[in-house]
Amino acid sequence: MLYGNNARNINNRTIPLSGNDNSEAIKPCSIPRHVMIIGGGVAGMEAARVAARRGHKVELYEQKGCLGGNLVAAGMPEFKKECHALVHWYGSELHELNVPVHLHSYIEEESILQSRADVVLIATGSTPVKQTIPGFHHTFSAETVLSGKKDPGKTVIVSGGGLVGCETALWLRNQGKQVILVEKQSQILPISRELSYSSTETLKRLLPEKGIVVKTDTVISHATAAGVILQSEGQTITQSADSIITAIGYQSNNSLYDNLKTELKEIYLLGDAKQVKNIMHAVRDAYDVASQI
Repeated sequence: MLYGNNARNINNRTIPLSGNDNSEAIKPCSIPRHVMIIGGGVAGMEAARVAARRGHKVELYEQKGCLGGNLVAAGMPEFKKECHALVHWYGSELHELNVPVHLHSYIEEESILQSRADVVLIATGSTPVKQTIPGFHHTFSAETVLSGKKDPGKTVIVSGGGLVGCETALWLRNQGKQVILVEKQSQILPISRELSYSSTETLKRLLPEKGIVVKTDTVISHATAAGVILQSEGQTITQSADSIITAIGYQSNNSLYDNLKTELKEIYLLGDAKQVKNIMHAVRDAYDVASQI
């Protein structure tokens, strides 16, 4: 269940209202406005849905060929298919609401300034933090491997023991890969308000049960002809690997907003583009903004 109890049924449709049981139903706007939304991830889609239901004229622009943003790659593991179901649901909602969705549309700053939109919502999401391993040339982000853009080979080191790293490691192991998970902190999946306790405990149990080697207090130093050099609790370990998959976090993609915020009267930053958290936070943030414009 994607929204748990924090959802309500409006017109026979279960929709997320902002993660707050005290939220009111979507209210019609008093004056319809032209709302331009840049970014088709979960925050952009939720903002488009809410603004359109309120009666605004909404247009959504996405530079990729599909909606979903980071949810497209996140939903590749069989145990995360609900991410794709959520994207499909949003697509159906926007179609029913007659929201024009412009795919393959990279919008430059000048085009936004000339659009004469009353309100511009920037929901450009986040991008994976890059990691360079000296001497090693097969380093890929989790996103590129999950989406099938890169072949990780048979023996894989996953760098990062957060949720993305652990889920990617499990997905790779389920495909028969030999997986070593490396985390520089003393534990994987540290306690966080952003993660479900039951989910993290299940993952922590599954990884060793599936035969994934987990190395905490360990960093990837560099690579030599002999293999990848790991530094672990004062020891040096040489590990052979076909690839290193990096999952050390995401950074907000907010440069478009920064360049436009002084040029436009009403412009808002949403979701991961404002602060990288989780799906529920992105939905809640987008709902809150779109319900007030």
